Formats: sequence, structure tokens, C-alpha cells
Amino acid sequence: MIIANFDHIRDSTDFDIIHKEKTHIDEMVVQSSELVFDNNGTKARIKFELAKGNEIKKDDFLYISETNVLFYRGTIEWCAFDLKNKSVLRNESATQIPFIQRRNDVILIYDDLYAEATDLNGQRIDNVPIDPPTESVEFEDRIEFDSPVFGKQTLRLSK
Repeated sequence: MIIANFDHIRDSTDFDIIHKEKTHIDEMVVQSSELVFDNNGTKARIKFELAKGNEIKKDDFLYISETNVLFYRGTIEWCAFDLKNKSVLRNESATQIPFIQRRNDVILIYDDLYAEATDLNGQRIDNVPIDPPTESVEFEDRIEFDSPVFGKQTLRLSK
């Protein structure tokens, strides 16, 4: 994975995927980043069009080799890219930079106001509202959250 960040918008030629970042209402897209991905025959070149001051870095990505899906967390969004078919599978809003992690055959996405479980293809298994401060207890097939506003919520980890 090679990343290059630029202080301007690069020309959009020769990219497999072009992703325009979700922005706050008063932000403008003024710069771009490029990701060149090459892993065991899976190759993709992705252009990210970003708001001022935003850059991408390696820890913003989670690659799932079994499905050739690349998860990305941005400032107020998260995405799932299908690198084989060169397409965007998901582009979801977040209230701030979400946390994305793999747990066996499930991808967990945590935001301040929700938690989501997806399969390795980025397809939603479950999504529950949460709010800080949130306590959680993890089980093999679920995560139970307890938060002040939404109370007890159970995130299923299988369909």
C-alpha cells in the first residue's frame, strides 16, 4: 500500500476508483490523496478528494484478503471498496473518525452514535444506536451496550 497526499486536487485520470469525502456543511474539497494498492494480484488505484487539512494514512484502512474488500475510515465517514470490481460498496456517515476492526468473520465499526457489524463483504449484519459514555460486554455472537440515552442495545454478530 503506497499513499501520497497532495495540497491540491490531482487530475482524475487513470484511477480505478474516485472517492469524494463527505464534508461538514462549511468545508470545501480542496486537496487529494492517492492510494496505490497491490497485494497478491489485487491491484487498485484510488483517488481521495478531501477537505483542507485532511490526509489519509495506512491505519485508516483494513484490507480483507478473502473478499478483496478494503475498509476505509475518514473524518466523518467510513467506506468499503471492492478492489476486484473497482467499486464502492458502502459509503456511510459518521459523527467523527470511526474505529474499524476485524473480529473473526465480522467487521465492527464504532462511531460515537452507533455500532455496526458487517460481514467480510461489507454487508450489514446489524446496527444499533449508542451514545457516550457507553459500556459494553462482548460475547461470541453479540455485543451488549449500555448507554445513557439509548439504554441497553444488543449488536448481533451473525445473520
